[in-house]
Amino acid sequence: MSDTLVARLEQNLPKPKDSTPEAYQGAIQRALSTVDRELGQGNLDGGSTVTLILIDTKQGILIHGNLGDSHVVYADLLPQPYSPTLRSGSSGSNPTDDESSVAWSMETLSVEHDPGSPVEKKRIEEAGGEVNYETGIARIGAVSVSRGLGDLDYKIPRVNRLAGHDLSDLPGMATGLAPGRKATQDLISCQAQFEIRHLHGQSLVLLASDGVGDAEAAKVVTKLAVDRWMQGVPAALIAEELTKREGRETGADNCTVLVVAIDTEKKKRRRQRSDSMRGSVEIPNIDGSGTRHRRRSSLSRLADWILD
Repeated sequence: MSDTLVARLEQNLPKPKDSTPEAYQGAIQRALSTVDRELGQGNLDGGSTVTLILIDTKQGILIHGNLGDSHVVYADLLPQPYSPTLRSGSSGSNPTDDESSVAWSMETLSVEHDPGSPVEKKRIEEAGGEVNYETGIARIGAVSVSRGLGDLDYKIPRVNRLAGHDLSDLPGMATGLAPGRKATQDLISCQAQFEIRHLHGQSLVLLASDGVGDAEAAKVVTKLAVDRWMQGVPAALIAEELTKREGRETGADNCTVLVVAIDTEKKKRRRQRSDSMRGSVEIPNIDGSGTRHRRRSSLSRLADWILD
């Protein structure tokens, strides 16, 4: 498929005079729904999480949308004076230009769409599905996220083809449907969750696939990126460093990371054009086992163009 999610978004963007945050959200959702529908028409297997940001530099607004368990962490340079809670250099860095007092706030904008969360479990069950815990984590059928693109076996109409069938003699097979039910809505939804932020001063945004781990792990990665960026390290070099760290992790999973540096006031202290990077990152293991486990499970991965 030659068209990308970005192309579909561009087709749905509002006219400049109508460019409100709500209009941007609508454009993003229409693009996601269009791509999801096209995947259904192509009868493709597998699925993908999505996380994205749209920045309107003229209005100074950032719109974030996500499906699944990929992450967006928003780091904002705090105005002075401040009550320090997160201090650049606290992990051994040495900020330049007498910025040892610079502090950043960090906020995770994305929501991990876990089938076992109260909101998602209720939505799934009302749609005719059920959440299973056979592998120790909440899943819809074989998939451990409740929102995403693709995963057509858990969407209408394909999910209802096996309604009423007993699959107990097929190990590992699960329809995601509750016994005796048909789905009235997609069990894995492509309806994104949105957040809006008004930009001011300097900000750093990290977007990462689930390969970096959970939301807390993504914050660790963002803190590292902020520290290195404040030291004057170019984004490309930061990407190289993080990729090397990822390679040392036992059981490391493939991942995509983008970092966007924003300066709405063009401050001389740390002037940097908006830039992005791709790479893999290392994070501390939450369970201390030395191995990172990928939460998502699906039949296959969608083409890379969905992530571009």
